[in-house]
Amino acid sequence: MLKNASLVVKLNILVLLVLALLLVGVIFLLIQNTQNLTQEIGGERIVEEVSIIRNRLEELKREMLVDTNFIVSSVSFYQAVGRRDADDTATIINTANTYLGLDDITVVDGDGNRLVDTYQDVDTMQEDALLQQALGRVTKSSLLIEQNADRIEISLAASAPIFNTSGNVLGAVQMSRHINSAFLQSLVFQQQATYLGLTHDNAIVVYSHPEAADLEQNILVNNITLNAEAVAAARQGEAIIQEKLILGEGGVPHMVAYVPIMTDGSDPNAVIMIVVELDEIFSFQNRTLLNTILIFFALTLVTMAIMYVNLYRTVIRPLTELKTSSQTITNGQYDKRVPVMTRDEVGQLAQSFNEMAIAVQQREVSLRAAREQAERADKVKSMFLASVSHELRTPLNAIINLTKFVGLGMYGAVNNEQVDILQKVESRSKHLLNLINDVLDISKIESDSLELFVEDGINLAEIAQSAVETTQSLVINKSVEIQCEIEEHLPLLTGDGQRIQQIIINLLSNAYKFTDEGVINLRVYCQQDEVIIRIQDSGIGIEEEDRELIFEAFRQTKEGLRKGEGTGLGLPISRRLAQAHGGRLWFESTPGAGAVFYVALPLKTRLVVTL
Repeated sequence: MLKNASLVVKLNILVLLVLALLLVGVIFLLIQNTQNLTQEIGGERIVEEVSIIRNRLEELKREMLVDTNFIVSSVSFYQAVGRRDADDTATIINTANTYLGLDDITVVDGDGNRLVDTYQDVDTMQEDALLQQALGRVTKSSLLIEQNADRIEISLAASAPIFNTSGNVLGAVQMSRHINSAFLQSLVFQQQATYLGLTHDNAIVVYSHPEAADLEQNILVNNITLNAEAVAAARQGEAIIQEKLILGEGGVPHMVAYVPIMTDGSDPNAVIMIVVELDEIFSFQNRTLLNTILIFFALTLVTMAIMYVNLYRTVIRPLTELKTSSQTITNGQYDKRVPVMTRDEVGQLAQSFNEMAIAVQQREVSLRAAREQAERADKVKSMFLASVSHELRTPLNAIINLTKFVGLGMYGAVNNEQVDILQKVESRSKHLLNLINDVLDISKIESDSLELFVEDGINLAEIAQSAVETTQSLVINKSVEIQCEIEEHLPLLTGDGQRIQQIIINLLSNAYKFTDEGVINLRVYCQQDEVIIRIQDSGIGIEEEDRELIFEAFRQTKEGLRKGEGTGLGLPISRRLAQAHGGRLWFESTPGAGAVFYVALPLKTRLVVTL
């Protein structure tokens, strides 16, 4: 399709392709640079978030230890604990917690019996262990991982012993904050683009934004899942920042880090997963790409418009005029010239075209004169051949008849030797008459004066059988078997029966001529809307280089010249006679394996019956 398009279309498409490739390159570089920028900014953001969260966790641990020391240093508090007065102790704790906002405060006496427990846990094993350590004079921060009903509950806790003024241990206190969604959101100061998840045993148990998470698939946000290897590395005590961007839903980039929750004297059993969504940078990238595409599209339109106008004035219009002039010259107006408006390549082409037109005009004049002369000579030749052939046929027919009469003894007795000589004279005369008839036919064909005697009801079976009987004498001295297969009930044809018989005789004569032994098969049959005459021989066949030559007048193959018979007119005449009937003649041959000639004559013809 593009091959036949106009030059303007091709050039515009070429420009469009170049600009498209340039656009792809710019977009690729822009994407690469934007990704690098996103990586750099995202790395800075995630490092900042990791630092904020770690500092915030340390700050919360210090605050809890300070709050713990503040409570245990209260005189009224340790006196109430010393008296093991649960009510007074609870009153003091509840009053203090109004300002502290802790989730759980547990107070035990010196024997480990609970005086106050503001949050009743189902699983108190870790809490009890922490209080026992406090009774042993240990002040520390810790993580409490407790199983409450069907969920894991993790708390950031601080514990301390309760002393009297003499330094005796009166009891212990444990205070904790539950690490829940509100706690995680407080770590990032309610930022919407930062998502936190508390992990335990390779599962996310608390989400800062539950509405954006998939609780069953461990997806924190936007299909960003937990990385078990990174969690395991973070549990060694160091924050793990994943260096590569992770693409979430819609191709939005994210940076991910894992921060362990460190407490006094224990390995981190919980890790906070941090996901920073870089949606703003992603939106900026998309806007930049869209603006770039729009700008390139506008530049492309402007460039194509400018190129079209320039190309139309400098190339397309001159070439169109050149094309119009060439068509005019093709139609015979050889005096047409192309205006030369520039000195560039197009102008030089126009100048060369004009020079060519002048040469063509001069050559056409010469050719026209030569053609007229050749036509006159050919007409004279045809008239000469027709005249000579006509003048030769009359005396030659007389010679044949007189020779036959003498051989029959009508002018006196003749001996056997004389009869044999007279028969040879008659045979050679008939051969010469056939040659003259062929020359006369080819001259009529070349001068388009050949006329058919068209009649209805031609019996092709009889014509084929007669042709076989007429030519059978040509194989008397050869070991050749003649087979004749004629389909029964062949339809009658409309045409020139004598010319059809001439075609068959010519083809049979050729088959006899080039077949010294074997089989010659003549078959006549109907096929679709045609009658097919098929003649197959087992002779020498036809070489590839001779396939067109045998249909040229007065041309023969090397083998035909060696045989020394004929003039090379039989096949050209037969083909033209078949075409005159609206049919066709062709052949198939393998050198050394014989040849098969076909003649197809239509059942329905446009020939008009001769009156």
